[in-house]
Amino acid sequence: MFDGSLDALCLLPPQFGCGRRGVPPTPPTFQVRRDGDSTIELPTRLFLDEAPWHRWSSKIAKAFAEQLQQHGILTSYLHSELGVQDDGDDSQESEEVETPAHPLQMLPYRSERYGLNADDFDTATAIDLRLSPLRDASGRFAYSAEQIRRWEATPEEQPLSGGGWVSAFTLPPDVLDLANLQNKIQQLRSLAPQAAVLVSITPEWLWENRETLGAIPADALLIRAGQVSVAGLPFAELLHQLIRQPDIPPIWLSPPRWEQQRVASVDDCVKLVSLGVSAIAIDGWMDEVFAAIDEVPEPSIYSGSPASQLDHAITPILEEYLLPLVERFTALMTTITHSPSLGSFDQATAARLDILHLGR
Repeated sequence: MFDGSLDALCLLPPQFGCGRRGVPPTPPTFQVRRDGDSTIELPTRLFLDEAPWHRWSSKIAKAFAEQLQQHGILTSYLHSELGVQDDGDDSQESEEVETPAHPLQMLPYRSERYGLNADDFDTATAIDLRLSPLRDASGRFAYSAEQIRRWEATPEEQPLSGGGWVSAFTLPPDVLDLANLQNKIQQLRSLAPQAAVLVSITPEWLWENRETLGAIPADALLIRAGQVSVAGLPFAELLHQLIRQPDIPPIWLSPPRWEQQRVASVDDCVKLVSLGVSAIAIDGWMDEVFAAIDEVPEPSIYSGSPASQLDHAITPILEEYLLPLVERFTALMTTITHSPSLGSFDQATAARLDILHLGR
């Protein structure tokens, strides 16, 4: 029996007689088609969806985000989460108001709009319009005091109102229902004409609203399933059926955890791309990275280049825990440049997912 992941699916080699000359060592850039037939090119299909920026000082968070972007990873953050405030805020140090050198920013547009600055729209490569709230570590739909403190730049010595956490979706939403979604998307396109607009939801009510979601004018639909634990093959079947719906936008995915909290591996993520997913969140690969970033010391006040000091601390962490996974993903992506790219030795699985049945 399979263990609940996607191990029942096989990535296939090229068929006999199919030449592979001319296949590049790395996949081409990932193109996101926007409304009006324009495109945005991203270095990879990988993005970081929900980093705990409030766990680290603004200097460490900013250095970490910039390094991820240097490696071609679209990174979700607000400028306020990296300690960067509006240009008119003179209280910030000059080095904190600089624009990141590699702005591959995915702007998380939450219903409450905590911490959102006008500058975020100027630098965003993609905007994530969140229709569903996320749970915190305790399972509540809430934001922690540390998140609110970072978003509002509250001094450490000043107490926060509202206690230890603040409920999510407490302010009147600016998207009352799916019928009003098109107007909101058009507004975001006006605020950030250079960015792709995504609509993100959690998967609990996905199938019930599939026809309405298929009609929205978003550039992609992000299914944020990372807080759900399911068996891999039933989830793959749900994705397969959803992607085959007419007019459904391209699917971006934060993969769920398989049974027994096993995260989607690099191979699993490539298989999900083979099923039709356009972009994959790497949050499941980041536990060791986040734990190591927790131990990065603040740059010395005597350092002539604090940014360089942080880069030297963060680079080995990424080289040990993340970059080997990114390199494997990049390598495996060259194996799905020709179809069919997936098969299964299980006849029922092959039939449900419309892939090649092996061993006939």
